[in-house]
Amino acid sequence: MDSAKYQELLAKYLNGDCSDEERALIDQWYASLDAEVDLPATADEKNQLLARNWQDLSQRTLKSKPARPLHFRPYWAAAAALAVLLGLGWYFQIWKTTSVPTQAFEVSDAKPSFVEKTNTSALPKRITLSDKSIVTLEPGSKIRYPATFTGQNREVTLTGEAFFEVQKNPHQPFLVYSNDLITKVLGTSFRIKANAANRNITVSVRTGRVSVYSPTLATAAKTKSDPETIGVVLTPNQQVTYLDLEHRLVKTLVEKPVVLVQKAELPTFTFQNAPISVLMTAIEKTYGVDVVYDEEVMSNCFITTSLEQEDLYDKLNIICKLLGASYKVIDAQIVISGPGCQ
Repeated sequence: MDSAKYQELLAKYLNGDCSDEERALIDQWYASLDAEVDLPATADEKNQLLARNWQDLSQRTLKSKPARPLHFRPYWAAAAALAVLLGLGWYFQIWKTTSVPTQAFEVSDAKPSFVEKTNTSALPKRITLSDKSIVTLEPGSKIRYPATFTGQNREVTLTGEAFFEVQKNPHQPFLVYSNDLITKVLGTSFRIKANAANRNITVSVRTGRVSVYSPTLATAAKTKSDPETIGVVLTPNQQVTYLDLEHRLVKTLVEKPVVLVQKAELPTFTFQNAPISVLMTAIEKTYGVDVVYDEEVMSNCFITTSLEQEDLYDKLNIICKLLGASYKVIDAQIVISGPGCQ
């Protein structure tokens, strides 16, 4: 096929006059090539590029094969389109050139490739990401992530349960997508557990701070604000559960709160006729939690006890028994209620 026929088909495409078959073939090829190289973003840019460089493209395509006569049949249009695509395929691989057509350079901003891993074993699987963050993937769970993190965020998708130890990078937040929930961190360690049966998701924090939110909540609230603003912020020993059916976030404490201070800074839990405020301050400092109680009602309460070996909830149970009080965990705070002391 001579250059005139190539020129005719391209002109039809650029002018919007080609048949549906011709246009579909060109667009399908263009879409498949986009997965491999960085192409012009808009239709106008694509058309401008084709029009501007057609002469060079057609000459190179014609030289790639020995010329031979062709007998045209009714399907000539599709055949011509295919020939053009072969030429375009070569050209777009080097479309980012200088004014000299033969000076091509390698495209460096191609779309990142992704890695998907499923833990089919009976033990947790440790995975190191490109930024040196570590993911401990639980059995039966799956994670998908870029081979190399690029762009503004570090984004992964989790199905199941995993523990994350994220390297700090304030300029590139780390986002975990799990069902409808998004967990955003700068650098911290936390666990995400997605329940496959009811789609509920629990996020618990060991160190640092994380923001947990869902675009679904913003939709339900009929607000156009940033979904993150109606989410929750978690600190160590806190967790949140997203209730899928209710579209609601429930914030509380983790099942087993851990000591957050260094041993040298750990307050004593041996008390001799100590006011209740001293005990509450020690608990807050040790576990990083807020304790709420009526200071006036309990101003006359003094306690003698030793709580060096007990965990947080055992400590609270003993204190409340001595005070004749009770406690609840509400919105990740410990709320103590009681009649006070005479």
